[in-house]
Amino acid sequence: MAALEDLLDDYMFRSESETDRNEKFAALMKAFLRADEEWAAQFDAVWSWDEWPEHEGPCDGIDLVAREHDTENLVAVQCAFHDPSQPLSKPEVAPFLSASNKAPFTGRLVLATTDTWNKDLEEEIQDDEIPVTRIGLKQMLDSSVDWARFRPQTVAAAG
Repeated sequence: MAALEDLLDDYMFRSESETDRNEKFAALMKAFLRADEEWAAQFDAVWSWDEWPEHEGPCDGIDLVAREHDTENLVAVQCAFHDPSQPLSKPEVAPFLSASNKAPFTGRLVLATTDTWNKDLEEEIQDDEIPVTRIGLKQMLDSSVDWARFRPQTVAAAG
């Protein structure tokens, strides 16, 4: 547990900018989706937005794209580095929800360093045609991933 918290602390306090911190966190979440037993079994590929062969233009909140192993369906992923004591809010996720609520995506996944979402965000996703799955900090801490193997300088290589 402490290894993940140490990584997140490192990103929070040693990143050169918010952009740098978010890029590091997205690389860590890419590695997480590949290393966690449950998610690695579900996805046969996970790309950053820029690596994804079909990307066009800026990411608009989509950090990663994952392809489901059995169906080859595409899942848009947002990685939200967020204060764990505060709920994730609708304005923070709105660009992602808008960009990912259309083909070719059949699913959406939000990986956040908080376990709570505010009421407006909960209501926003309730009736969306493309479902939103979420993974919060507790699920990351309880996952099968050996976080100790990740060091700030090795995350990009593992991703």
